[in-house]
Amino acid sequence: MSLKKSIKQLQKREHITQDELLRRLGCSRSSLMERNSDDAQAAFQLAFGSDSGRISEAPSFKNEEELEKILMWVRKFPIRALQKMGHIPENVKDADLVRAVFKFMQIGSIAGFENYYCATLPSANPQTYAAWIRLGELQVKRLATEFTPDRNAIISNLKFLRTNTFFHNKDIRNISREALHACGIELIEVEPFLTAPTPICAFYWRGSRPVIQFPTTKMEDSKFLDALFHAVGHLLLHAKHTSCLQLGALSQQAKISEMHAARPEEILELEADRFAQDILLSEAEECELICCGRFNERRCIQHFSGVFHVRPGILVERLQQQGKLNRRTLLNDFKIAV
Repeated sequence: MSLKKSIKQLQKREHITQDELLRRLGCSRSSLMERNSDDAQAAFQLAFGSDSGRISEAPSFKNEEELEKILMWVRKFPIRALQKMGHIPENVKDADLVRAVFKFMQIGSIAGFENYYCATLPSANPQTYAAWIRLGELQVKRLATEFTPDRNAIISNLKFLRTNTFFHNKDIRNISREALHACGIELIEVEPFLTAPTPICAFYWRGSRPVIQFPTTKMEDSKFLDALFHAVGHLLLHAKHTSCLQLGALSQQAKISEMHAARPEEILELEADRFAQDILLSEAEECELICCGRFNERRCIQHFSGVFHVRPGILVERLQQQGKLNRRTLLNDFKIAV
């Protein structure tokens, strides 16, 4: 079967756009559509396999030096964990291992990996985090239709999720999943790999479907909501243009100091941070809380939690971010593991 027919079948079956295909393969538009482009043909076979599905039928590499260079990169993936899960065949070596990893990740080259999983590249373990995201992608079905976010409905649901009134001691993850699903956003959980620190959250697009992915490990309610709202901020502020992988949180002072020297992608992160902070606790509410001055008193947190209808852990976290409370304060027991 020709490359052109294979591409058409793939796009019809998987709802993959040509732009996504180009990013996954690491090819230019012209090279992909040229019938005699060996590089494009090889990249497509590595990413999506041969018609019969056998790894051994994928193309060979140009020489041993090229294979060894790619092997060094491939071995940084969590190979053993993926083999135990059944995503990569057991006992494959060298070229077959490379082909198996590329097929699992659905990428056609290292350039395709860098294009498609670019959000993971600033991390210390880009291959491991990208594999973690890939496991999440496999859980989510692609949409054949376009997605248009209803901003008002989404923000209304976010404001509901921050409240303390209804579910202070209930499963906030399931409630968040149901609330966002009603707005067309998938919220999923994937077990993290032991070969890298646990990520806080990832946001990406699965075709036309926005996906927010969390690890199955527990985290504080304030951290969970902050990461969740940050991801939704990417969707509402920069729909279909950005993805993000959150590995840690900077202090408010650090965020402000980095604004002037930030690269464009860092500015997008900072804008999503501001969106999350404003939804969690508005500037007016924050000022009223700080003006109270009695940060170390439990009754202060309880009072403003009731006044603002916000989970008390959010107030404690905000005061800690502002340097008003010590990170080791006894008020940390207001934070709930979710």
